[in-house]
Amino acid sequence: IKMFVRVQLRSILAEFTGTFLLAFAAIAGTFFLLFQDNFFNQILVCLYLGTLTFLATFFSYPISGSHYNPAISVGFFIASRIGVNRLIAYVCMHLIGGILAVALVSYLFSQKTGSLPGMFAKAPTLIHHEGLMLSIICQSVLMFIILLLFLGLTYLKKSKLYVAFIMAITVFMANFVNLSITNYPLNPAITAAELLMYGNHEAIEALSLWLSPFAGAGLAGIIYYITFIRPIN
Repeated sequence: IKMFVRVQLRSILAEFTGTFLLAFAAIAGTFFLLFQDNFFNQILVCLYLGTLTFLATFFSYPISGSHYNPAISVGFFIASRIGVNRLIAYVCMHLIGGILAVALVSYLFSQKTGSLPGMFAKAPTLIHHEGLMLSIICQSVLMFIILLLFLGLTYLKKSKLYVAFIMAITVFMANFVNLSITNYPLNPAITAAELLMYGNHEAIEALSLWLSPFAGAGLAGIIYYITFIRPIN
């Protein structure tokens, strides 16, 4: 309880709200497909995420830092940009937000359609070991790029409009590439919620894909910490 008191309440609520909205958009967006071509539908889903990322970052960046992803918070902690209290509080809010978003989507849509959201369908590439390794590398590299860019922008103290715009484009492109290869969420909060509710993947595969964004974020945090000797508190 003392830990949550030390972290500003509005920061915690901002992280919870942003994570919930992004997770809900990522999953529910698969039910609002306007095209017959999967390529254009995938672009549409990524546009949802990019637009929400811009809005959430623009309005919440001065409040919480706009992480919305436990891997981002872990990377910021490794980079010595946030303390352990904020790390634990943020990760808890991310996981709760992801679980509630998945539960709401499941309640609203799967009962009507009789199927799980498309994002939770097992990608064909994951059937083979080579595909699983490619997916792990893909998620690690994409999260590494996202976090290193985010750390760099905040280190340079760019305006919230600039940060929101750059991160929205980055999230759009990263999710497009990631969904093309893995069909798996790039956010471990969503992955954890999916595994908790459905558990429709093998244990080793699920753990590997859940950990891969943390690996990329951790490496980005280490490189930032080594490169920029003056951490920003």
